[in-house]
Amino acid sequence: MTQPAPIETMTYKMINGLQDIAADYDAFILDIWGVLHDGIAPFAGTIECLENLQSAGKTVCLLSNTPDSSASIVGRLEALNIGRHLYQDLVTAGDSAKEDIQSRSGQTAWFAAMADGDFGHRKDLTNNSGVTVINTPDGADFVINDLYNLSDEEFEAVKPLLQIAADNQLEMICGNPDLIVNVGKDIKKCPGTYAAYYEQIGGKVAYHGKPHAPVYERAHAKLNNIDKSKIVAVGDSLHTDVQGANGYGIDCVFNIAGIHWEEIAMDHAPEEADLDKIAAMIDGQDHNPDYVLCGFKW
Repeated sequence: MTQPAPIETMTYKMINGLQDIAADYDAFILDIWGVLHDGIAPFAGTIECLENLQSAGKTVCLLSNTPDSSASIVGRLEALNIGRHLYQDLVTAGDSAKEDIQSRSGQTAWFAAMADGDFGHRKDLTNNSGVTVINTPDGADFVINDLYNLSDEEFEAVKPLLQIAADNQLEMICGNPDLIVNVGKDIKKCPGTYAAYYEQIGGKVAYHGKPHAPVYERAHAKLNNIDKSKIVAVGDSLHTDVQGANGYGIDCVFNIAGIHWEEIAMDHAPEEADLDKIAAMIDGQDHNPDYVLCGFKW
C-alpha cells in the first residue's frame, strides 16, 4: 500500500475499523449496497461488525437508495444472513418515492422502464396509489424513473421518449439517485444516471434518497432525533453518502472498498489501495469525509 499524502494536507482520518470511533457515537446510519454487501453476498466483516455494534449498545439505522420498499429489503437482507436483530431500523428512497406517487392520486404516470415498454419489477410503487400507469409519455402527467443499466441500444431507443417528456414539462420521480452500483465486481448504471440526463435535456427531477436532506430526516426521526454530533454515517459513494452526510451536518465514514474501488486499486484487495489516489480523489471534491475505511469491519 502506498503512503498517504502528508498528514497536514489530509482533511480526514484513516481508521482500521468502526471500533476506532465507536465510543464517540451513539448511532450509526449505514448504507447497504457497497457497505454491507455487494449485491451478491455480505462482505467479509459485515456480520461481525454489526454484531459488535449491537453488543456495544449502538443504534443502527440502515439507509438505502434502493427504489424498493423497506419491507422488501428486510427479506433480501435476511436471505444474505443479515438478520433483523442486527439493526434497529431501515429507511429506503423507495418509501419516500411511493409517498410522492401517492400524493399524485388521480394523475397518470409514464413508468419509464426498459425501452420495450416493460413496466419493470417495481409495480408496488404504484399499487393502491390512485395513479394510472401507461408506457408512453404522451398523455402522462409525470414520469416514474425505473431505468436501470440500459444497453447503448436501449438508451438510444428511450431518449426520444425522455425528450418528449422533458418538452411536455413532466416532472420525473427518481427513487434512486445513485449513478452506479457494484454487483459483485461488475458496475451497473442506476436510475440516477438517467435522471441526470433528463435534467441535461431540460427535464425536472424530484429526487428521493441520498444526498438529499428528506431521507436523512427520515433516518434521524428513526433515531429519535438525537443530537447530530452523536451520529455517524457510513457509505461508499462520495456523490451520495459523503455529500449527503455533509449536507445534513453529521459525520461520515467513507468506505473506499465500494463503487470507487477501481479508481484507487487494481484489484479487490486492501493492500492494493493507493492512498495517494484516495487523497487526490477526496481533495478534488466539495464534500469530504471525516474518516476513511477500507472495507466495512469492526
